[in-house]
Amino acid sequence: MTDAVGENCPVCNSSDNAKAQFATAKVAEHIKEKAHRDDTHQEWIDKHTQNGTLSEIREALDEKGHPRN
Repeated sequence: MTDAVGENCPVCNSSDNAKAQFATAKVAEHIKEKAHRDDTHQEWIDKHTQNGTLSEIREALDEKGHPRN
């Protein structure tokens, strides 16, 4: 279903939504892991989160549209 209603429907669009959530989670895990040994990743966490938790990182990625800086 490609109509506007289908795009907003949580049933029709659940596959795309799940893919997007999975992609965000993988990027968040990458940032968190790299931050242990890379200052640039740690600086991004410090700038975009309060405590550096995975949930905060995922939220920041969603809000910022997967920032690269």
